[in-house]
Amino acid sequence: MVRREGTRSITQMWIFCEGEKTEIHYFEHMRSDLRINKLKIKVKSSDDQDALSVIKYALDVLKHSRDYVPGDLIFCVFDRDENSSKELSQAKKLASAEDIQIIFSNPCFEFWILSHFERYERPLDNKLLKRKLVQFLGQYQKNDSQIYEKTKDRIDIAMKYSEEVVSLHESSGVDIISRDSNPSTLVHQLIEKIRTFVK
Repeated sequence: MVRREGTRSITQMWIFCEGEKTEIHYFEHMRSDLRINKLKIKVKSSDDQDALSVIKYALDVLKHSRDYVPGDLIFCVFDRDENSSKELSQAKKLASAEDIQIIFSNPCFEFWILSHFERYERPLDNKLLKRKLVQFLGQYQKNDSQIYEKTKDRIDIAMKYSEEVVSLHESSGVDIISRDSNPSTLVHQLIEKIRTFVK
C-alpha cells in the first residue's frame, strides 16, 4: 500500500464492506449515534462480494485517497458467502501484509444481529438465521436501515455471546476466518476498537 506522510490529531477509521447494505446501514448509524470526537469513521461499500476483492478494493481506495495517512485503522467486513477456505486464506494473508483487520462473519453479518438475543453454537444457513431473527425481532428484512437502532440496547450481550462462540471455535483449533467456523462473527472486535475512543 502506498503510504503518504502526514499526521492527524483525530484518528481515522476506514470500514470497507462488501456489497450488502446491512453492514453499511449498521456502521453508519452507529457512527451517527456515538458521535465520537476522537475518531472519524469512514464507511465504504465495495460492489464485490468475494473476500479478496473487498480487500483489493480497500487498498485501491486508500491508494488514491487524499484523506488516508499512516496510522489510520483499516477494517474489511465480509461474510463467508461463496468464498472457499483457500480464498479466505489468501484474503487473510493479503490483509495481514497490508495491516488490515478482517471482520468476518459465518455464515453472514446477521449472525452478529442474532447474538444480541441468543448464544447460538450450531451451524446455521441463511434461511434458518432469518427465521430466528424474525422470532426475536417480529420481522426482519435484509438491508434493514434501522437494524442498529433496533438492537443497540443489547449490544453488550452481543459482544459477550459472539466472543464466547469465537473462543469455543478457537479452543477446538478452528480457524475463524474459514468456512469451518459456522457460526461465528468478529464484529465484536471492531466494536471494541471503536469503544476505546468513546471515553
